[in-house]
Amino acid sequence: MKVSIIKLFLFTVILITIILGILLSFRKIWFVYPNKKIYSVEGLDVSNHQGKIDWENVDEKYKFIFVKATEGDTFVDKQFLKNAESVKKTGRILGGYHFFHFNYKGIDQADNFINTAGNIIDLPPVVDFEFSGNPSDYNKDILLEELRNCINRLEEHYKQSVIIYTTNVAYKNIIKDNFNNPIWFRSIIFPLRKNIKNVRFWQYHNSAKINGIKEKVDLNVFKGNLEELKDLVMQYQAGLPNER
Repeated sequence: MKVSIIKLFLFTVILITIILGILLSFRKIWFVYPNKKIYSVEGLDVSNHQGKIDWENVDEKYKFIFVKATEGDTFVDKQFLKNAESVKKTGRILGGYHFFHFNYKGIDQADNFINTAGNIIDLPPVVDFEFSGNPSDYNKDILLEELRNCINRLEEHYKQSVIIYTTNVAYKNIIKDNFNNPIWFRSIIFPLRKNIKNVRFWQYHNSAKINGIKEKVDLNVFKGNLEELKDLVMQYQAGLPNER
């Protein structure tokens, strides 16, 4: 009798685990949700991957939008200008990010972003620094030097501290002991740990479905309230990017 009960219990646990795994894999359920008392402002980040977005039908609760602008020293996201101008028209706070490549000069990467984003962005520029999408063989000292060069060039131009988007592995290995910049942290499986320094934004979901966007999209939150987010908006006359 006891053996049967144990078997039934184990079978039930295995079945529930399989069902939860399937639901998670198809993004039908999600376990990571920010505390709204701490992270009270919701936002999105998008790129060409999301295709043409109907910003008028995107829920107004998403107050800030990070739009991919560039990567490397020449690549420009082909939806950047369309997304940026549409986001501004809907009255949302616009941010722009650059995907940092390990095998290009930092200053050239910064200039690619500056020449593309110009002064259209509201929030300080973001450098997306992660190992995914980058070569596995790199010299850490050279990498740090080029990343610093990129950040310094952006800060010199925008007169603001660059926000660093990073993952857990990249943070532990590179960012934590070398930079004190504001952090936009990706943590989609576990709640954000309290020992991450200088967190301002948290990406907690990577495949949400929302009205106005055909493809799955990332969900983010800001640590603070809307007035505190507005305090980050750069003070200059926003305008279109410089022509390349």
